[in-house]
Amino acid sequence: MDDSLTPSRIYELVAEVGFKKYFHLGGFDATKALIDLCPINENSRVIDIGCASGKTACYLARIYGCNVIGVDILPGMVERAKERARAERVTGSVEFRVGDAQQLPLEDALFDIVLGEFITGLVDDKERALSEYVSRT
Repeated sequence: MDDSLTPSRIYELVAEVGFKKYFHLGGFDATKALIDLCPINENSRVIDIGCASGKTACYLARIYGCNVIGVDILPGMVERAKERARAERVTGSVEFRVGDAQQLPLEDALFDIVLGEFITGLVDDKERALSEYVSRT
């Protein structure tokens, strides 16, 4: 077993211990600032890549009333996200799937907005991930 602390391994450890704070630099204030730059409304279709525990996806569904699909590579994070969606009563507007940012399990041209706040810095092939993001819009 490889015990080196790569960015991917750090993320896995965070998932295992159930990190309670927002994980990326700037926290949720930075997330809201990013969202404010996006033309999101109730008709928007948004993908949140690297959705982790689903905080951003659920926030978007609750505040904007848009449809959101959250994708995360770790099944444990997807389960946490689904629990959050149930608790926040947004299961009709948000869906979560296990998937890799470098090979998204979704059709092309499906979304208006692609969010990938923190995860892009962790993937091995950033060019491939960005190509995936672009093909989904």
